[in-house]
Amino acid sequence: MRCLLGVFLALVMALPVRGDDLARFDVPLLLGQWYWFSAEEESEASHPYKAINLSFNSHYEFRIDMLRRDGQLETAAGSYAVNHQALRLYDGQGADQVHAYQLNHNQLQLQGAVFTKLLPDDLSGVWRSNSIEGEDVSEEVDGVSLKLRPDFLFAMQVRGNNGRSITHRGVYLVEGDNLMLIYEEGRHSSQYQLVSDTLRLTNEVFGMEAVLQRQR
Repeated sequence: MRCLLGVFLALVMALPVRGDDLARFDVPLLLGQWYWFSAEEESEASHPYKAINLSFNSHYEFRIDMLRRDGQLETAAGSYAVNHQALRLYDGQGADQVHAYQLNHNQLQLQGAVFTKLLPDDLSGVWRSNSIEGEDVSEEVDGVSLKLRPDFLFAMQVRGNNGRSITHRGVYLVEGDNLMLIYEEGRHSSQYQLVSDTLRLTNEVFGMEAVLQRQR
C-alpha cells in the first residue's frame, strides 16, 4: 500500500509548477465564477438586481456583473486583496471596500447574499483512464478513476495490478486550462483538455499524459 501511495503521488499529484501556479494562491477556494440569483418576485423586490456574477482570478483581479430587473447590465472591475478574515476590493480609481465573508468549496457568503460557484466546463462526472504515459509511470499502476462532482468535490482512485487501490478525496478548482486538486497531503495543479467525453491531463515537467474517458 505504501508503494502504491508513492506511485500515486509521483504520477498523478506531482504536477507542473509555474510562476502563476494556482497552488501559490493564499485563499484558493475564492477563485472562480460565483453567481447569485434573486428569489424575489418582481412585484415584491426590495432591490433592482435580478442576478450578480462575481469573478476572481489568481492574478488578484476581480469583475462584477450585475443584471438589473430592467435588463440593464452594470459592471465593475479592479484588483483585490484577501486573507482568511476579509476581502478588500479596489476599483482602480482610489476607492476600496472591505467585506467580511464566509467561504467553502462552492458557496460564498458576502454582504448577506449567498453566491454559488459554477463550473466553466462540463468537467463533472466519473472519468476512467484509457492510457497513462510518462517516464515516471510505474508498471504497477493498472488505472486511475476520477470523480469530479459539480459542487467541486473530487475523489481519485489509483488501482494497482496487485488488486489494491488507494483513494484521495478533496476539493478541486478550475482556472483557464488549469485543474488544481486540493487534498489532505497538499495541493497541485495540472493542465487539462476536454474534448467531448475525453479528458486529457498533462504534466509538462515529468512528461506525463493521462487520457480519461467519461463513464456513462
